[in-house]
Amino acid sequence: MGVSLMLLPFLPASNIVFTVGFVVAERTLLLPSAGFCLLVVIGLKKLERKYHDNRKVFLILFYLLLLIFALRTIQRNSEWLSEEKLFTSALEVCPLNAKVHYNIAKIAADKGKKDLALEEYKKALELNTNYEQAMNNLANLLREDRKFQEAEVLLRKALEVRPNFAAAWMNLGIVLTNLNKTGEAENCYKTAIKYRSKYPDCYYNLGNLYLDMKQHEEALKAWEMSVFYRPSHTAAWSNALVLLDNMKRYEDALRLGQKALHHNPTSAALHFTLANTLGKVQEFEKAEKHFLEAIQLNPTSGLYCSNLGVLYHRWGKIEKAKEMYKKALEIDPTLKTTEMNLKRLTNAKLQHS
Repeated sequence: MGVSLMLLPFLPASNIVFTVGFVVAERTLLLPSAGFCLLVVIGLKKLERKYHDNRKVFLILFYLLLLIFALRTIQRNSEWLSEEKLFTSALEVCPLNAKVHYNIAKIAADKGKKDLALEEYKKALELNTNYEQAMNNLANLLREDRKFQEAEVLLRKALEVRPNFAAAWMNLGIVLTNLNKTGEAENCYKTAIKYRSKYPDCYYNLGNLYLDMKQHEEALKAWEMSVFYRPSHTAAWSNALVLLDNMKRYEDALRLGQKALHHNPTSAALHFTLANTLGKVQEFEKAEKHFLEAIQLNPTSGLYCSNLGVLYHRWGKIEKAKEMYKKALEIDPTLKTTEMNLKRLTNAKLQHS
C-alpha cells in the first residue's frame, strides 16, 4: 500500500502517461510523501521485530530522522519569507529552468532593479527561445528605455508564438504609437480587444491614440469603455474630463466628473480636474472645495496649490492667492508661471500703495 501510495500519484507528474502542467504536477507530488512516511514506519516496525533487543537504537535513529527533517523544514521556511528568496533558492536547484529566471526578472523589475531584470529575462529566453511572456516583459523594459525597434521585434516574435496574446498586441500598439505608426497601432489595439474584450488598459491606450489623431469623439468612446470595465481607472476618467474641458463642453465635463468621483472619491487627480472646470464656469466655491480636497489627498503637489492660487486670484481673494502661490513655490520652486503670478500680485499691490 505504501509503495502504491508513493508511485501512483507520481505517474501524472512524471509525464510518462501524458503531459501535465507544472501546477498539476506540483499538487500531485505532495501525495507520494504520504506513501514514503508509511514505508518508513513499516520498515522501522519490521526492524524492531527482527532486532527487538536494539529497540532503543531504532527509536533514537527515528527521532534523529525527525530532527533532521524538522531542521530542513525550518531552513526551507526561511526561503519562503519572500518571493525573491524563494526563486533565488530555486535557481540553485534548477539553474537551467527558464521559469525561475523569468520569476527573478519579474521581481527585480518590480523592485526597480532594471539591469538585473534585463539580464534574467535574456537568460530565460536563452533557455527557452519561445518564452512569449519573457519576450513581452523584456519588450516593456526596452520600451521604457526608448528602444522601440528592439521592443517591436520581440513583441512580433511573441505573437508568432502565441497569436492570441492580448497583452502583447496592446504593448505592440504602444510601441508602434511611439514609432508614429498610428494605423498599425490602432489595428494592434483592436486585435487585443478581439482576444480580450474586457480590457480597460487597452481601451485607455486606444483612447490616447485617438486623441493624438485628433479623433476626439472616438477617444471619448474608448475611455468610456475603459471606465465601464474598470470604474477605478482614474487616468481614463481624467483624460476624458480634460478633453471635454478643452472642447469647452463644460456641462458634460461636470456631469462626468461627478460620476468619476462617485467611483473614486479619494482620487486627488479627479478632484483637481473637476475643480479646474468649475473655476472656468465661475463656480468658485465648488471649485475651491475640490481644490482643497485634492491638496488634502496629495499635499506634495505644487501644481494643485498653484491652481488654487489662480482661482483665488480670479475670485479677488488676493491674500489667499499670494499664500497659495508661496506654498506652491515652497513645494516646487520650478513653477515659473506661479512665480510670475506672485510677482504680478506683489507689483500690483506696490503700485496700488
